[in-house]
Amino acid sequence: MKTFILAIVLFSTTSSWSQTVPQGTRFLVKLGDSLSSATSKKGDPVRAVVISPERLRGGRLEGAVAEVGRGRLRFSFHLLRFTGKEIPIRTEITGIVNSQGNSDRDDLEQSVTIEQGTVTVKGSTVVIDEGAEIRLVGGER
Repeated sequence: MKTFILAIVLFSTTSSWSQTVPQGTRFLVKLGDSLSSATSKKGDPVRAVVISPERLRGGRLEGAVAEVGRGRLRFSFHLLRFTGKEIPIRTEITGIVNSQGNSDRDDLEQSVTIEQGTVTVKGSTVVIDEGAEIRLVGGER
């Protein structure tokens, strides 16, 4: 009987752990680093703090720049640190509010297009400053 109860406790703990960040979770995060397609390099670290969802507020995201080119920049997050846990995640950018509070604009005030997580502008350089708010969709890996 004791073995059976222990198995239920372990199963319920494991199940709740795997549901911390289900696929399709929408995030709003505050960027902790400034990024630019002129100076950022593939592999450069990127950090952010979770604003929403509320249940993950204050969590720290860690990621990296994935692609840099003329007028384009892609980065994603691969780790969420929250309440002492390290949760592997995968994210994709879906929107930007620049550090001045302007939606769908980079910090040079250029209109941005986002396709498959890549931020693109018509100009030659994308700039996203620290403090910009980034909308993401993602979940645990």
